[in-house]
This record gives sequence, C-alpha cells and structure tokens, in this order.
Amino acid sequence: MNDVFRIGDRYRDKGSPNVPADEFLRPIRGSLDAGIKNTGGIRELSSNVADHPAALVLVSNDDGVSQHADPWQDLLATSLGRIDYWGDAKRGTPYDESAQNRKVKRAFDAAAKGNREEVPPVLVFRKPEPGVVAFCGLCVPDYFEVKRYTDDEENRIPNYRFHFTVLNTATVSPTWLHDRVRSNSDERAPEVWREWVRTGEAKQWPTGEVVSDASGTHRRGWTRPRDESRERDGTRRRGGTVGRYEREEVAVSDRFRRAVLDRYGNECVVTGIDEPPLLDLAHVVPRSECPESAEDPENALVLNPLHHRAFDADLFTLDAERRIRASPSFDPGHPFLRETVVERQGEVVSVPEGARLGEEYLATRNSGLRWL
Repeated sequence: MNDVFRIGDRYRDKGSPNVPADEFLRPIRGSLDAGIKNTGGIRELSSNVADHPAALVLVSNDDGVSQHADPWQDLLATSLGRIDYWGDAKRGTPYDESAQNRKVKRAFDAAAKGNREEVPPVLVFRKPEPGVVAFCGLCVPDYFEVKRYTDDEENRIPNYRFHFTVLNTATVSPTWLHDRVRSNSDERAPEVWREWVRTGEAKQWPTGEVVSDASGTHRRGWTRPRDESRERDGTRRRGGTVGRYEREEVAVSDRFRRAVLDRYGNECVVTGIDEPPLLDLAHVVPRSECPESAEDPENALVLNPLHHRAFDADLFTLDAERRIRASPSFDPGHPFLRETVVERQGEVVSVPEGARLGEEYLATRNSGLRWL
C-alpha cells in the first residue's frame, strides 16, 4: 500500500479498494470504513466529524480514455502550479443543480469567505490510460467561472470551470486524509497546507512562489502587479488580497531571440541545459517595464522555462558579480530548483565571452528587491 502519492507517479486503478493490487482507491480508504466511490470525476471522501468533506479527489481523463465523448478539456499544468478543472454538467444535468459541482463550489465559497478551515484538500489525478492514474498535486481553490459549451445540436450548455493552485509539496500521505476523516486533524498535513489554512498564502508548485489569498485570478496575459513604488515583491495589497490587471505585452522578434540564443551558445546560463526547444529568452528588466529595451542584448539572457519563471518571480537574481542570489523565502518543492539555485547561493555563473549583461539593467532589477 502506498505511503504517499507523489507528483508525476502512476498508480494502478483496479476500481475497488478490496483488490490488493489497487494503488489508488485502496490506500485512500486504508483502514477507514469507507473511501471514495469509483464513479465520475469528482469524488468525495466523507468526514465522520465535520459537515464538509474530509477531502475531494478529482480525476481527469486524457483524450481517448473515456468511453463517452467529453467536450470539457481540463488544463492540468502541474509544472506551472495550475489546474483548471471543468465541473459536472450535461444536457439534463444543469451545472448549478449537480450535486458533485456543489461540493466543489462550497469549497471555493468557503475559501472566498476566509473560512479556509472548512476547505477540504483537493487531490487531482489524471487518467492517462484505462486502469492507471497519475498524481497531479495537492490543490487549493483559486477562482471559478461559468463557461458555455455548444454541442453538435447547437445546445448551449453552461458549466463551472474551477481554477486551482497546486501547492508546493511533492507528496501527500493518505494517512493525513484518514486523520481528517476521523478527527479533522491536519497534524500530518504538508506544511504548505497548514500555512495556507493559517494565512491564505499558497506556496505554488514547483517554485514555492507565494500566491497571496488564492482568490485572485490566473489568466493568460494577466499578472500580479507591482505596487505604486514599483517594489519587486510581486504584490499590491487591497484589503488583504492581491490585485491583478491586464497588461500589454511587448513582443520581441524571432531574429533577436535567435541572436541571443547564439550569443549564449544555446545554453541556459544557470543550468547549462543545451536543448534549444527547452530554452527561453529572459529579460533582466521586464519588457513591460522597459519596452524600449526589449531588444537590447545587454538586457537579455538565456534560461530554461522553469528557471525563467523563478527569475521573473524574483525568487532569485544575479548580482553585479554575476553571483546567484536566492530570496530567503525561496523554498522550492522541485529538487532541481533547490540544487541549481538555493544550494548554489553565491556561486558565479559563467557568461559566454560574446554575451554581456548590462550592469545598469542588473542594478535596476536588483534595486527593487526587498530581500537583496
């Protein structure tokens, strides 16, 4: 029986906790009298002591796995710390009358009201093939919306789309879920869960970046703004929440991108990853803050997407001597980030001879970092 569920690992789903080979339903039930049912995508682990569920388990089928056509395409972007999950709705089952939808929406409502102690942990799994599930992470509510799907007969069917933040923990123990069923105890919960319940601050997988009060929105083309003094802590508080606004993106040309990659020898400056499809053009000072320097080669460097995201989130930087400097709050769940950033604090990165990082850009970037 599994001691933990680990992000990315696969588990055999035999459809019954009574089958010894089952690695999904069996450990969730454990020594409990009842577990979760093998029905649908939204499954509840009931509590013996509370009105709200002890946990919610969401299962998302990959294309071609379900026997039935599914118009709802979930977004399981675990590597970005984000999951967008469609609720249960179909012709004859209105989205706002679905019992399964109501269970999830109650969790979002409780989070929005600040009653986080009433929010059940949400475990998300994907089904890549029949008889197998893969763990996508421990999640907390972010926001939800109502979207409409038009079927082949031109029927417009509304449904909830639930948006979750994946917490910065690689593993979840089923024994914690058993504790929640029996006594609503979080003693064996991951620390990031307990911290979210206490403060509303969600440390997001895999960087540990803090999403304060996870009732804001994550949308393509949206960003958490700087405050009026342009300090680079990534937040502007308004009544305890993080404001967000839509910004205009400043594009760079493919020619400029290729020139920067060539200048850096097609290698990530921090990790040495040298696979061009896995490399990003990153900016020392963001394009949105300094659009006139978007194609200044001294304002550009090459990073892989994971380190690019951590860099843009101000979780680490390079100082004037090109040494790696990590934020004291940077506590990544991903071991690769820990090994290549946190454990290399103070190490000088090697910049190719043909490349140059402008000192003025580094100074501008680093002057706004509270922790540096």
